Amino acid sequence: MSSTNGHDPSMRVSLSAAESRPSPADRFNIDREGPAKRAGTLRALQQRFQKLNEYCDETVAEIRASLERVPPR
Repeated sequence: MSSTNGHDPSMRVSLSAAESRPSPADRFNIDREGPAKRAGTLRALQQRFQKLNEYCDETVAEIRASLERVPPR
């Protein structure tokens, strides 16, 4: 609701709250760590995914081998 002097106090509060928040450019800046650090992080993730993929391949091979050993009914 507007006050008698034409200024809406809730609008002022909203504007000051918006000013205290980070801008969308800062919020979504993916290179805030720096390109070198980001590259290191991505390399580490790639290694983790490679190990996970190898583990999954081994597990699938073990399951297939165990299914081949089961006598048919």
